[in-house]
Amino acid sequence: MLFLLTFIQKASEFAMSPEGRQYNPPEGPLYYIVLIASSLLVAAVFIIAIKLFIWPGEKSEDHIKRKMLDRE
Repeated sequence: MLFLLTFIQKASEFAMSPEGRQYNPPEGPLYYIVLIASSLLVAAVFIIAIKLFIWPGEKSEDHIKRKMLDRE
């Protein structure tokens, strides 16, 4: 229990200390190119996943889902 309290105290001191936490904003166009490209990629994957979830597009008569649906 004492170890946990010591750990919490050290963590709170570190969180309040400005030492070692210098933040430099990103510089250059490469950062923004990577940011935009990755955002577009995530958005595209999300849209495709939702589209395929709603309209899967299996039209063939021998698809396994037909076997499950035709049992009834």
